[in-house]
Amino acid sequence: MATYLYGIARGLQKEPPALPAVADSEAEIRAIEGRSGAAVVSAVSGSFVEATAEDLQRHSDVLQKLLECTTALLPVRFGTVYPDGEAVRRDLLAARSDEIEGLLQRVENRVEARLKAYYVEEAILAEIVAEQPQIAQLRQRTQALPAEATYYDRIRLGELVASALTAKRRRDGHEMLALLAPLAVDHVVEAEPHEWSVLTASFLLDRSRLDDFHGAVSRVADAAEGRLQLRCLAPLPPYSFVSLQLARTEAEAAWAS
Repeated sequence: MATYLYGIARGLQKEPPALPAVADSEAEIRAIEGRSGAAVVSAVSGSFVEATAEDLQRHSDVLQKLLECTTALLPVRFGTVYPDGEAVRRDLLAARSDEIEGLLQRVENRVEARLKAYYVEEAILAEIVAEQPQIAQLRQRTQALPAEATYYDRIRLGELVASALTAKRRRDGHEMLALLAPLAVDHVVEAEPHEWSVLTASFLLDRSRLDDFHGAVSRVADAAEGRLQLRCLAPLPPYSFVSLQLARTEAEAAWAS
């Protein structure tokens, strides 16, 4: 049997959660104590099968539950496996105890909040048309004439709308960050792959500021009702703010193959 790693925790207030484990729902989720924190693990077979969406969800569920009963949590990426518990103790908890201690200090009594904000398409297009006469005129022209007569007008219209949308996104995203970032210890902004996205960001929060953050998000949502939709997930394990790079073992390579 190999040993599957979920994360490293400090301040466990009770036994690790009795939840279905990755790859084997009946396997015991247990803690291996180290100097700086405890590795939360379960047993998995050495002959791995392909990982499933259910396994991904189980990994996430264990980390989410651990967040409720620890003071600091380092989530480890899905699929991290060691040959056995002794390898976890020796090669991770002992060999990298100083690194683990520093990361645990960074997230002590802290959680992540993940915010996604995106425009309501119809509302923001109407806003752009109302604000920019040139766009309104081109839009009216392309609607009034046959498509073959307005080919270049439609290209120009698309360019102007895209430019206006980019400027509006930058302004609205900056305003949101100006309100929310001061409540956080740190934040990370992701690139926006979707044209209607305004902001996708993660915030590292002291647990004591979580209610304040939710309140600020609610105020943003109320002020932007009808033109913006917001989704905030919190508290989450601090996925975006700690990075524990682990070498791939033979067992883990077998799991991923």
